[in-house]
Amino acid sequence: MTSIELADRNLQLALLDEVYTDRVDDYYWLSSLREEYTAYQASAGGPVWDEICSRLGIDRLPELENFLLTLPLTSEDLAQVENLCLDGDREIYTLYPGWWHFGRHFSITSLDGIGRCTALVDLDLNSMVEACSLAPLAGLTRLRRLGVDAVQQYSDIDVVLGLPALTELVVFNKAISEDKGEWIDVMSALRARGVAVHG
Repeated sequence: MTSIELADRNLQLALLDEVYTDRVDDYYWLSSLREEYTAYQASAGGPVWDEICSRLGIDRLPELENFLLTLPLTSEDLAQVENLCLDGDREIYTLYPGWWHFGRHFSITSLDGIGRCTALVDLDLNSMVEACSLAPLAGLTRLRRLGVDAVQQYSDIDVVLGLPALTELVVFNKAISEDKGEWIDVMSALRARGVAVHG
């Protein structure tokens, strides 16, 4: 199983969070990495595990963030992801408390590679995903529900029309979106196809 690296490091971190939360069966999965971090710290240096844990959620932890980016994320891992909400409610964001006040440190600006989540049926492109192309969604052939924030000015939004399994689309903030007309066209076409559209 070869580890993959996605173009957007923040999408990589969000997917790591999703995969490890499921693997450990616990939202607070970071605490399960003592052995892996200790082996990494022995060669890379940096604070010891107990110091890292005492600072989690209090200080910025670039050392732990760099370690997390070395964890393997495989195609097999991504193929198991069925539900994904890209919002700020992830344990991984405790690495950088108050990140939204410091240039939105964890914002996702590219969805390239999300098509590797071949089992994905429910996807919310929520507060973490900024203006980017929706073209990578074309590979999500099992996607049944999609939530998007129209304020983000995504490009290639017509890709949504080609999602073969889509049964529900939720568009947030359409009324204040600069792309309101494009979203209205997409929503109308999907309604005509029998897709439940909200927004």
